Amino acid sequence: MKTIKELLDVAISIEDELKDAQFKPQLGVSIDFSKGVPTLENGVYRKPSPMLKERFEAFGKWVNATHGDWLDTKEMESLWNESAEDERLSGIAGSVKASMGNWEDHATGLFALHRISIFAASDNSYEMICLIWFDGTVEPELWVYDSNGESRYKDLASYLQAYIDDDVSACSVKWKLAEM
Repeated sequence: MKTIKELLDVAISIEDELKDAQFKPQLGVSIDFSKGVPTLENGVYRKPSPMLKERFEAFGKWVNATHGDWLDTKEMESLWNESAEDERLSGIAGSVKASMGNWEDHATGLFALHRISIFAASDNSYEMICLIWFDGTVEPELWVYDSNGESRYKDLASYLQAYIDDDVSACSVKWKLAEM
């Protein structure tokens, strides 16, 4: 099995090849994440899982990434504030707030805020990746929202591998008993 760093390198190169110059991936430097991964509940952090630790050690934010922009921990914290630092973060915060009460069965409306971290989001669409922190698991699940609907992945490696393989089958997996 490939490491997270190897999977990230492949995903970044795919994004780089697919996008026009103005939308090329932009990686920020890794920043301190010793407090942990911020959740949507103000002041609450989760211990970085092994996969997330490797991700945050590799780089900070990733603008023009898969499913919007991947946020660094400082940007995740900025979602707690009413006003964001810049227009991009303001748009992302608006998307997150809109999803909370207006998108049926969206993770942000289903789970307590201390169980959700916004891993990635777009400032101009509803693409988003939520980390869902369940008790008794090492890695958080990734709930991904895009034009295919929603997809769930057991961890970051599963998500990255599906992205690399251009596998969108996760969006057809039903998780609500009423839909089975």
